[in-house]
Amino acid sequence: MKELELCGVIAFDGSIRNGLRLHPDGEHLVYPMGNKVTIRSLKTGKQAFLAGHGNLISALCISLRGNFLASGQVTHHGFKAMVIIWDYENRKMKGSYDMHKVRVEDVCFTQDERYLISLGGRDDGSIVVWDVLNGNPLCGTFASKEMSGSALTIAATRAPSPSFVTAGEGTFRVWLMDPKKRKLAGIDVKFGKIRRDVNCVVLDDKDEYIYCGTTSGDIVKARWCIGSIKFLFHRSQISFFYRLNMSQTKDESVAYPIMIGCYSKIPRAAKAKKTRTTGAVYAGGVKNLLLLGHGEMIVGAGDGTVESIEIAESDAASGRNGSEKLLVLPCIVTHRTGHVGGTVTSMVSCKNHFILVGTSQCEIYEIQLASFRTRLIVTCHTSSIYGLAFPRDRSEIFATTGKHDIRVWRLETQKELLRITVPNFLCSNLCFNRNSAIIISAWDDGAIRGFALNGGNMLFAINRAHTKSVSAITITNDDCKIVSGGCDGQVRVWNAKSDTRQLLFVLKQHRGPITSLQVSSDDQHLISSSTDGTCIVWDARNFRRKLALQANTMHMATCFVPTGVQVLTCGTDRKIAYWETLDGSLVREVEGSTTGTVNAIAVDSSGRYFLTGSDDCIVKLWEYRTATVVGLGLAHAAPISGCAFSPDGEFMVTVSTDGGTMIWKRPIEPQTELNDAKLG
Repeated sequence: MKELELCGVIAFDGSIRNGLRLHPDGEHLVYPMGNKVTIRSLKTGKQAFLAGHGNLISALCISLRGNFLASGQVTHHGFKAMVIIWDYENRKMKGSYDMHKVRVEDVCFTQDERYLISLGGRDDGSIVVWDVLNGNPLCGTFASKEMSGSALTIAATRAPSPSFVTAGEGTFRVWLMDPKKRKLAGIDVKFGKIRRDVNCVVLDDKDEYIYCGTTSGDIVKARWCIGSIKFLFHRSQISFFYRLNMSQTKDESVAYPIMIGCYSKIPRAAKAKKTRTTGAVYAGGVKNLLLLGHGEMIVGAGDGTVESIEIAESDAASGRNGSEKLLVLPCIVTHRTGHVGGTVTSMVSCKNHFILVGTSQCEIYEIQLASFRTRLIVTCHTSSIYGLAFPRDRSEIFATTGKHDIRVWRLETQKELLRITVPNFLCSNLCFNRNSAIIISAWDDGAIRGFALNGGNMLFAINRAHTKSVSAITITNDDCKIVSGGCDGQVRVWNAKSDTRQLLFVLKQHRGPITSLQVSSDDQHLISSSTDGTCIVWDARNFRRKLALQANTMHMATCFVPTGVQVLTCGTDRKIAYWETLDGSLVREVEGSTTGTVNAIAVDSSGRYFLTGSDDCIVKLWEYRTATVVGLGLAHAAPISGCAFSPDGEFMVTVSTDGGTMIWKRPIEPQTELNDAKLG
């Protein structure tokens, strides 16, 4: 049995802190996608995938030289979460360990790539240092004190001696590591009476300063110092700014890091009046920081604001004017401002002219540093995908439906071509008309809406088509009738040729929500499946029931074979059933999944193969004649909600409840064909 070739993915998990990474070669993006690590070429768009995790990836990093990748995952309570080290050049797993409970919060390499440092989540709270070359754990300890909150992020220094920084909920510590003695020593940064929750940590190239974005957003300055220092605090402070000296020294004045200053944004009103007032803060907190050099910094906020800033030196900041109140005056100067459609979770510098920004809305933006012009380069659904459809005679595009919107994609490049949005409503299903000019969609407000493929303008709407949500939609091959199914259990037929789309028939045989509808290729029959355990074959000429297929299951999907002589069904009993359309007899029944409901089924245009997707996240390609599996797809990290063949039969597309879309290459010579050739 072969594993299906994955040739494209439309997915990006933007919820992971610093999940978007740029390889040091400057030509490849690395980011998580469910339980896979995706390596994407910036020039060609080609993708490679690293598979090894059994659950969603929660942390990702690249070594300074780019030889290794590391990724950590989440798992169920009571189980260990795995950390995997990858050989980047060979695209293979170098090693792995599972020493953290439930979740890996963050990972990072030391400068020399010798050690990997991993940070556990709330249920674990520990730091583990792993020897990459020998494949053994070096040392470990708890990341924070009992009186502090959980550490959430970790950053390694560039100092020759291994050292790193951890920060999180009320905790900020600098760590020194002794590889010979296998010990870790943590030094708390002195905050005085100020308490802050840190979102992100970055260090400059010389390890002199650390910048931390917080939930209230600050730039506070710190240095190594023994002695008492007076701290003044103002509510408008927005980020922490520290000065560190990681080198070995006998000078007691640099014994441990403490906070020495605090900065906030200069409001516009203060600039105009040339007065110093309360500083402005970033809405949603400072979520991400990026250092560009020469004192310039990029700030990403929780409301999607991206700004280029600089910290201005002033007498008030240094306290030379003798006024303690001036120590916390705003000194952050904003040069340029942009906005992206979601909370900023990742930022990377690209070719010194652009920055790439990952957001919580699972989108990647490109921002030009000179003009701060924003361009969307990667997008995907942020929640469950409910419907999937190809045009009847076009294989280069397909459409998907999710919460609030319909999206049309180009198959080859995986680029979004069109987005149709109806705010506050959910699109549950869709189909194309015969000439592929109109997208007909079903919505949870009980309406049927038609949109132009060229431009996305709404062409018609059938309001109150069903008393409850419209759950399934299809159209006859001659484009004369639209057939809809609702959560009220009714199947309704509409005149597609008239301007008013008047109702022609109401079919009330089902007692549960309709899960799928399909018209046979000759327009002679219509089949509807329902959660009430029945599939009904209707005469499509007079729309009367011809026969009912009953089973002890909730039917999730059904489809005709191209000849129309048989029907395939699947459902909660995990079975795939073959039925005769002549008399409704059950011909064959095979096990589609061992653990989960089979949610989707589709037959290719030749009738030789069919595709299924189930709750166990496995895509299976079957040979229709022998009912044997000839290919497996294991890339999904969530239950599969839909599947379809391209009209030319070369590609297969599957979608899942986490918003991921996978494009598979159909095997040219499946194993069953080779066996038949040998027998012949």
